[in-house]
Amino acid sequence: MYNLTTDEAVFTVIDLETTGFHPEKDYIIEIAAIKFQGNVEIDRYHQLVKPDMDFVPQHISKLTGITTAMVIDQPKINEVLPEFFKFIKDSIIVAHNAKFDISFLNYNGKLYLNKTLKNPVICTDNLARRILPDIDSKSLENIAFHFNIPFKQRHRALSDAETTLKIFIKMLQFLEDYNVNRVIDIIRLSEGKRINDRMKRKKYV
Repeated sequence: MYNLTTDEAVFTVIDLETTGFHPEKDYIIEIAAIKFQGNVEIDRYHQLVKPDMDFVPQHISKLTGITTAMVIDQPKINEVLPEFFKFIKDSIIVAHNAKFDISFLNYNGKLYLNKTLKNPVICTDNLARRILPDIDSKSLENIAFHFNIPFKQRHRALSDAETTLKIFIKMLQFLEDYNVNRVIDIIRLSEGKRINDRMKRKKYV
């Protein structure tokens, strides 16, 4: 998997909406993923999730547009996770601020399935800090603006995943110009590591 080119590898872009920032006390209320290979979409997954609380906090509803009425009849995360983990399989996970999404998935995965994700992860936030140093803010919205990518609906999981996918494809095209097209190299860049001596001389990596 790690030695595949970016055209050969299967990536899954994920995004979550939650009731807060802490997996131990907050809940997933929406989950989305888009699987693609060679810049072609293979499949997508989207599900609203009923949290283990009486209502979605008002400030979260205002931010996301997700109301208590929208999730009241939806499955809980323990019902959703098995099919979501199956959807991801052994693909390479891509997310903006991936640490946040992975923390919620791993906490709930451990709690309900006694398993955590072992997939390689590429964070587009971290990657932007390496290859787009001239952009002041590395928010999803700002990077989308940089690449002239329309942002349909902020703070909704599927829309954010769609935007992250388009941004990631732009990043891969950018890196291709520097002959960086191996999964292992993209992962190392997103982790803030040098990929080889030759690339040390390149301006952006």
